[in-house]
Amino acid sequence: MELQTPYFMIDQAELDKNVNAFRDALNRYWPDSVLAYSVKTNSLPWVLKHLAEGGAYAEAVSAEEYELSLLSGYPAERIIYNGPVKTEESFRNAAESGAVINLDSKKDLLYLERYGSAGTKAGIRVNIDPLILPEEPQDYAAEGMRFGFCEETGEFADALERVIRVCGDRTAGLHLHCSSKTRSTEVFRTICRYAAGLIRKYDLRPAFIDIGGGFWGGVPGKPGPQQYLEAIAEELKDAADPHETMLILEPGAALIGSAADYHISVRDVKQLPRARIVTTDGSRLHIDPLWAKTGYLYSIRRHGPAGAAQETAPAPRQVICGYTCMEKDRFMVLENIPPLEEGDEIVFRRVGPYTMTLGGMFIRYLPEVYVREGEQVTKVRSRITTEEYYKIQS
Repeated sequence: MELQTPYFMIDQAELDKNVNAFRDALNRYWPDSVLAYSVKTNSLPWVLKHLAEGGAYAEAVSAEEYELSLLSGYPAERIIYNGPVKTEESFRNAAESGAVINLDSKKDLLYLERYGSAGTKAGIRVNIDPLILPEEPQDYAAEGMRFGFCEETGEFADALERVIRVCGDRTAGLHLHCSSKTRSTEVFRTICRYAAGLIRKYDLRPAFIDIGGGFWGGVPGKPGPQQYLEAIAEELKDAADPHETMLILEPGAALIGSAADYHISVRDVKQLPRARIVTTDGSRLHIDPLWAKTGYLYSIRRHGPAGAAQETAPAPRQVICGYTCMEKDRFMVLENIPPLEEGDEIVFRRVGPYTMTLGGMFIRYLPEVYVREGEQVTKVRSRITTEEYYKIQS
């Protein structure tokens, strides 16, 4: 099969390896557990269906993601419904269909009182002060985290009382996801210590503890599932029983991140006085839609005569650019390597999260996506055509 750049390639074996690594760690350290895939991280239907077929849960944060999870093969009882802006209709469906619902707002509490019952699987998202997270640079530390109910102000206690009134007993779940830049095991130790403190203070017997996501996965030199689960279990085991309280993890990037590459080709080269400008048929928008990355893992596939690159004098400075008409659409600067020529390919590695479904349709539309399973390559998303874009926007 001849593949036309730009396109994404998902490695099914790598994805499955990441999933199995988390499952093995959960089975070892916390038998009553659930692995829920974060839909927002990459909502490509193939990814959702594949993980659903393997028994994973889906973690949805909007009515649209909740509906997409249902369409992709997840029964409601295998959906974790999070997010601050749930619609009343989707909340009612989730409550009546057996989904796990983590309450994030006062509106959620009102919906619970309307549609909840003793059988509703309800949890409370806890607002954690980011200043307690060790060595964690947070852009929002001065104001605090925007999600969940704050224990220090009394909002958590009020939410707990209302949940107990509807659902009965003291089995309300706890949801403790925190955004983390370091993704260190110490961040998760701190989160779990905080959860254990709440359990003791309010004499809770939580049906579940949802740690959220924010893990490394499939990245050499970084913590893996075994290290995370060992830390989580050590901090929680004295406050909750691993055989009776369900532990929920919501990894996204840790599952799909290392399993996808982005392939682009050089379309044009021009020499300026201070740099060589290399224009490609890809865009930084496809792999860095927030313009936040400072570097990429990549490889170069040259298509000139064998050995030609080695015989060519290095180019002092090559700026690798995208196809858009934006000056900032620049992937990176390469220094002192043989010059790239038209037709050469660049493959960006480990670009699965927040890319192929977040990149948008600016100037050119969404590229193709393929899945590799052994020697077999299957197209799972066709390139969006102009006619399809027109229909979507009309």
